[in-house]
Amino acid sequence: MVYSENVYYAIDSIANHWLTSDELNTFISKYPKSYFTPSQSKKVVVILAGNIPFAGFHDMLCVLLTGHRFLGKVSSKDGFLISAIAELLYEIDPEFKSLIELSEVTLHGFDAVIATGSDNSSRYFEYYFKNYPTIIRKHRNSIAVLQGTETDKELVQLSDDIFLYFGLGCRSVSLLLVPTGYDFKGLLKAFKTWQNLGTHNKYMNNYEFQKTMNLMNLIDHIDTDFMLLKQSDSIGSTVGVIHYREYENIQAVIKFIGDHQDELQCVVGDCKIIPNAIPFGTTQNPNIDEFADGIDTIEFLGRI
Repeated sequence: MVYSENVYYAIDSIANHWLTSDELNTFISKYPKSYFTPSQSKKVVVILAGNIPFAGFHDMLCVLLTGHRFLGKVSSKDGFLISAIAELLYEIDPEFKSLIELSEVTLHGFDAVIATGSDNSSRYFEYYFKNYPTIIRKHRNSIAVLQGTETDKELVQLSDDIFLYFGLGCRSVSLLLVPTGYDFKGLLKAFKTWQNLGTHNKYMNNYEFQKTMNLMNLIDHIDTDFMLLKQSDSIGSTVGVIHYREYENIQAVIKFIGDHQDELQCVVGDCKIIPNAIPFGTTQNPNIDEFADGIDTIEFLGRI
């Protein structure tokens, strides 16, 4: 679901968190210079997910930084956005035309593959590309840990982590871990900052369908008129639905996170209590060195 505000947000985040000279220089300084001057440029196929605006741009950036050719299998959902970036690069330097190739069909004659998709598609990727160096990313979700002491500002920031990009990104929070007896009033008030989603037809179609299914199946839930909040142990949730799970103590939270580490992209919360947690409101603004699934793309490309 392409939404102009989401596109503008993604552009601003990329420009300010990745594409400043300071960020880029600091980023590449962490690696051997040989990673960026390969003796032979390789053709790297990148299969783009297309679930959020500019999905795959980070991979595109890494491929070009390491001196390789970017062969992008674009998604029909947002392929035009990646194409627009390519056109801008051509204007900056026409030599980029020999380094970038975009297509909606499978590309051939490549040396390595970076693919992002669902758990099902990842199994296909693993079989189909078994003879090539690969990074294959599976489906992940993000969670937030609430303690009941969060400020109104933090709860509004959490709503951004949940609703930006309609909750479709792997960095979108889909499950809330809350203490037993948690009072949702403050959180529901914060959610109202996103009630304009009620004007988006496709989003609301999802919400209405999920509402109907929950009512028909007599499933307890909280209805805000544009999203549903329901108790579930499932980390992933559908568009228009947020899950929550109660916990008795922080030790139980840390165990839950450890048991589901391979399913998680981000954990939002107080890093003083939750190891490696990131602050509220930051999931959709990753730093340039925050690699998806924790797999260092530069390290991979520098060694192929």
